[in-house]
Order: sequence, then structure tokens, then C-alpha cells
Amino acid sequence: MILVALTSLFFTLIHSSFQYNETVYSRVKRIVGGETPNYPPFDDPVVYVRFSERSARIQGTREFPHYVFKGIKYAHPPIGPDRFLRPKQKILEGDIKAITFAPPCIQPVPGKNYIIGSEDCLALNIFTPDLPTGTEGLPVVVWIHGGGFRYGSASQYGVRHLVGQRLLVVTIQYRLGSLGFLSSGSKHLPGNAALWDMALAVQWVRNYIGFFGGNPHRIIVMGHDTGASSALLLSLNKVAKGMPDAVVAMSGTAVSRWSIDNTPTDTSHQIAMQNGCPTSNDVTMIKCLQKVPVQAIIKLDSQIEFQQLQSRGFVSGLNGRLGTAPVVEGVNDGRSLPGLIQQDPVDSLYKQDNPKIPLLTGVTKDETTKAVKGHFKSDVLKQLNSVPDFLNKLVKEGLYSSPVISKLSGKLDKLGNVSQSWITDGSKVLTELSDSYLPSNFQNYLKTQNNIVEKLNKVSEATADALFNVPAFLTAQLWKDAPTYLYSFEHAGNMARGWNFLQGLPLIGNSSNPEEDRNLVGHGDELAYLFDPQDMEGKPIRVSKPSKDDVKVRAFFTKMIADFARHGEFSVDNKKVPKFNAGDNNFVQIRAKPSLADKFKFCEMALWTNIAERLKSSYCQFLGAVPGVLPNLNVNKPLSIFGVG
Repeated sequence: MILVALTSLFFTLIHSSFQYNETVYSRVKRIVGGETPNYPPFDDPVVYVRFSERSARIQGTREFPHYVFKGIKYAHPPIGPDRFLRPKQKILEGDIKAITFAPPCIQPVPGKNYIIGSEDCLALNIFTPDLPTGTEGLPVVVWIHGGGFRYGSASQYGVRHLVGQRLLVVTIQYRLGSLGFLSSGSKHLPGNAALWDMALAVQWVRNYIGFFGGNPHRIIVMGHDTGASSALLLSLNKVAKGMPDAVVAMSGTAVSRWSIDNTPTDTSHQIAMQNGCPTSNDVTMIKCLQKVPVQAIIKLDSQIEFQQLQSRGFVSGLNGRLGTAPVVEGVNDGRSLPGLIQQDPVDSLYKQDNPKIPLLTGVTKDETTKAVKGHFKSDVLKQLNSVPDFLNKLVKEGLYSSPVISKLSGKLDKLGNVSQSWITDGSKVLTELSDSYLPSNFQNYLKTQNNIVEKLNKVSEATADALFNVPAFLTAQLWKDAPTYLYSFEHAGNMARGWNFLQGLPLIGNSSNPEEDRNLVGHGDELAYLFDPQDMEGKPIRVSKPSKDDVKVRAFFTKMIADFARHGEFSVDNKKVPKFNAGDNNFVQIRAKPSLADKFKFCEMALWTNIAERLKSSYCQFLGAVPGVLPNLNVNKPLSIFGVG
């Protein structure tokens, strides 16, 4: 049964079988006073669908100014013997009332000792300004929420501002924590169940969205944080090749540090042992875990998160992942079924193996500052006061060891292109030069006055560069033969903050000192300019009244997303934004008065990724990169302070 369903999925991933019977299943036109109305009555949000020889009547609601269809199940419940496994496609049939949101996927409540949600949560919500009118349909944005793979729901995001730009928006749910990502590294439990949830949801959209007024051939996958890395992982996979038509990745990419779990067996064995399940045989372990009460698995996920924070320190919290995550499955999962992630995404981008579709990615101005000065402040201060030369140790031992940085460091030439010599010989590392070169430049990068405020600022800058700016920069540079755009969200206004959307993530900081936060633009703060914050059940959260500048920023940001979704490009001040250029590092600054800029973190990115020629330029002299230091250096080869190529 599973194989049949998966086979059907694989075929539909490549060839959409969208069907539409204009005579039988289109909306019945109503005659009022002898004239045909252009739109259906507000009180009649009913859609008729037909797919795979089965029909359904779906009733939604009218929530002015758009139509909403809530809680539509796209997969069968992943419970019992289907726990941890790939989802089974659900074909719509019969009468369906889509008038209430589905429960969120089961998860802990941050700061509370209880759990909310359900395992039976694989559902999506559809928001459209129009019901079908016979045109080609509206661009479709599929939203993947963030939350560190552990928190969040599709119902938290009010999408009226995007729908107001004449977009059809679909928000999806997927399994969280170990239920979505547990892996033993074997064919019996290959992992990535939640990514398969997302892939199936997007394919569901392609199959059905035309009946709701959307264009099944213009689907943009968009996400934030771990949702952003997931969106890019979906676009890089081979099974669903051609599924998204464009990608928007906000504050996260496929090469973010949290995007791949390289030691999944450790977590699966820990969860099994603490639930009394054997670990010597994967089949026996999985069958045992499928019978464990779901609350026990969620609580153990929380224990693992707490233990990792205690043992690994604040950098692990800033990483955005403290538990299970996507894994590299390989070409197949051991059962002749293709894996969704067939190779490390760093290698995929390094080999320029990206799909040729438009990409928009970006960051906020102060990604980690609120967490460094809030949630983790005491931990950071303790380290600064007790560990000699802490800033250098933080960079060398905590940040520069990132697989992204260590794999790609030095593999870019002075324009940021992938060195062709490294495509054929990527394993050699000039470790003998590392101690004499990179530390000297990081010494200048990390130089501060001897006061705690500047040191906290430097920790914020270094962690934001390593964990957010470098992945965004590298992704923009390595996404070849397709339009690519980079932005920096820099508006600090009165709108809702990241904690309204991302509760549970240590990265978002806290709201205990709003005066200190007033001029900061932290992780998740840009979300309020696209979405209205709602609770897990979809109820509005009271927020501050937007200022005039907030309204301007929201208008620009939503239009930017809409134009990108519709055309794969957008404008600033009626000027078409040029594609990202590795020589200029050009980007869009999103402010009350948005502008085009260049040299995005120009020297800092060259330092972190060791673009040696750029470091030697006069523009980057403040980093102390002296041209004569390395007279025989081939700038296309890496200098990793950890000796990792």
C-alpha cells in the first residue's frame, strides 16, 4: 500500500495530472435580474474539485476581503504503524467542511509543562481573493512556517496583506520534532518524514489549486528560518524536480547550520533507550517507538533540547536547532526508493546543481542581537569574564567550524565564483598556513574597546555573520544560471516582534527590555510586515498600531514578494532590481525608504569565506590583510583554521 502511494506521488511530482471539467465542476453561474454576476455571492464559498477520478465539494468561509478554506487534509493521519514514515496521499472525496483550522502538529508549549496539538495534523489552509473566474489563475505562494523544526503551526500567520496583492496563499503543516525527523540512518528509518510532508503538500497544491482560482504552473515556495531551509531543500531535490517555480528563503537557507543533522543515529538511540525500546535492531526499535505514547516522545525532545543547550552553550541555541533535523538520505533509501536529500546541500550548491528557478533570499539587520543581549546575556557575560581571549575562541572553535564555512572557505575566487580547480580537487587543505593568516584577520575583525557593551555587540556581529549572513551570501553567489536577489530587512518599527511568531526559539530573545530593542531588527521581526500574528488556533494577537513608516514598509515588502512571485523579479523606486552580482554584492535595503545598495558585508563575507584577493584590496584594509603575507598563496584554495576542506 505504501509503495503504491509513493509511486503515485513520484509520478505526480514530475507530471501534474491536473484535471478540470468546465461543464460539470466549474462554479454554477447565477442569474440575478437577468444579468450574470462577475463574482459568486459572498455567502457562497463552495468549490468543486475533481482529481484521480474522485470528486469533492468543499465549503469554506468568507473572511472579508478574501475566501478561506481551513484545515483541508492533504495526507492520511501519520499514526500507529505510519508514525515516522513517509506520508500517504489523501484524495479529496465527498462533502468537506473547511471552516475551522486543523489542530497544530503536536508540540510543547514554551515555558509551560504541557503539550498541545495532534499527530493527525497534516493539513493546509487556502486563502484566495477570488474563486475561479475562468482565467489562468493567480500566482500561488506556499508558506512553510519556521520554529526550529519543533514549534509553530500554519494557523499562526494571517495572510490578508499578501492576499491583498492578488496572491493565493497556502499555509501548510508538517510533523515536528522526532515525529517528523527521527532517523536511524538506515533503510528502515531513513528520516525526512516532515520534508516528505511538505513535498506532498506542495504536490497537493499543484493537483488541486486550479479549482480554487490559483495557477498550478506558478507555485512559489516560501519559508522563514527552518521553513526557509526546508523550502530550499525541496527545490534542490531530484524527486520533485520542477515542483516549485521560485523560492523565497527568509533568514535561512539549505546551507544554514541547522539544515542538516549529521549524527541522526545518536538522537534516535537516545530516544529509544529512554523509552525502553531496544536499539540493536532498527526494525524492532521502530515498531517499539511506534507504540510509545506520543507525549513521551515530545517530552523527551524537550529534554534533549535542554541538555544540548547546557552542554554546548549559547551558540547551539543561536544555531536554531536543538534536536532532530533533515538528514542526507543518499541516492536511495536502501529500498530502491529515491531519497529526498540525495547529497549534502553544500555539495549541491558547490557543484552548481541548483534548479534554474528564481531565488529571493535575505536576512534581518540584527539576526542574533536580541538573543545575545536577552535570553543568552548571562551566559555570554560569564564566558567573556571567565574565558581568556573568548572572542577568538568563539570564532575559531564555535563558529568557523561550521560545515558550510569549512567546506566552502577559499573555494571562491575574487568575484565569488566557485573555483574550477576545486570542482576536480576539493579535498586538499592548506592547513600549514591557517594559523599565520586567518587568525590575524579575525583579530582585527574582533577588535573592541575594553568594555562589555562593545564586546556584546561583537558577539552579536560575529554570530550573525557566521550563522545567517554567510549562508545567505553563499547561497546567492552559488545559485547559478537563474535570477537571484538578496535583501537586508533594516526597518525597526512598532510592529509585532519575532516572539509573536516564533515562541520557543531561544534565538528570538525576549521582550523584557523593549526600550533596548527599539532600534534592533532581530530574527523574525520582519514577519509582521507580511503577516498578522495569530495564536496556534488562528486567533488574532493584539499588537501595536503601525506607524506611517510601518505602513510604507509593509506596502513595499508585500509588493516585492508579490512581484517576485508573479514575475521572478521586482523593482525599487521604479528601477528594476539587478540580479545578485558576486563582484558587487548588491542587495536591497528594506527601510521606510527602500534602496538599492552594494557591498553587502563586503569585507566580512570575504573574511569568513576567505576570498583572499578581496581581503587584500584597499577597501578591506581595516581587517589587516596585507598582500605580502602570503606571496605564494593560490587564492582559489581554502584556508581552514580547522584543517577541514
